[in-house]
Amino acid sequence: MKSTRTIAFLLLISLWMPVRSQTLSIEYDSMMNKYLSKELSQIEFRDLSFAWRHLMDSIAYPPVPYDTISRKVEYEFVHSLEGISRETIVNRISEWAAISFGSADGLVTRQGNTSRLILSGSMELFFPDLFMVYKNAWRGYVKTEQQNSSICFFTLVFTMKDGKMKSQVKNLSYEYTDFLSNRTISRTLNSCFPISSNEQDEWKAIITLVKETSRGLEDLMDAVVAYIADYENDYNIVLAP
Repeated sequence: MKSTRTIAFLLLISLWMPVRSQTLSIEYDSMMNKYLSKELSQIEFRDLSFAWRHLMDSIAYPPVPYDTISRKVEYEFVHSLEGISRETIVNRISEWAAISFGSADGLVTRQGNTSRLILSGSMELFFPDLFMVYKNAWRGYVKTEQQNSSICFFTLVFTMKDGKMKSQVKNLSYEYTDFLSNRTISRTLNSCFPISSNEQDEWKAIITLVKETSRGLEDLMDAVVAYIADYENDYNIVLAP
């Protein structure tokens, strides 16, 4: 008789290897550990694995900078801002934050030829979620997938030198309404992983939410870089008499 570990390994090879990635491996490890610890029976393990693979065939796993050691997701972007002074970069980020988030309150530190600016920000994201929708007297209320929205909160850390900027996004969290339970949900991005450890009804929503987070942050960084780079046009406006 094959051992429990061997059965699990053979099943996961058939299900996972074509789509395995470094981040995706945390899902493999989570399922395997639940099975080996007897939290899942062999049948439950099989059904969960097949359900996950079926989802992976229809929607790609979100590419995120997940650190398997710290078990945290932290985004980092590096930009070249040739010809723009450190002071101008700091000032332009503060202006952009005031316009984008309604506040430029933040911590500014300086050491040698490097400055650091720490700000809080947020953005709205949209993702598919399950709602209870009334169909008719015979069917009553049924689960229906519709669009939901979440506010994503985060901390921005900008590190700057003349002509260069590194942007880090930390402490990401979400707040949204779960319309099945009519509760306000607050959770961190890190708590979403492993995604397969959440309820199956939540898998698609979480994957889409994480993807939208990455896309939204890329758009955010593009916006701040464009705002910094446009400083000459903004500051050289000729006012009409």
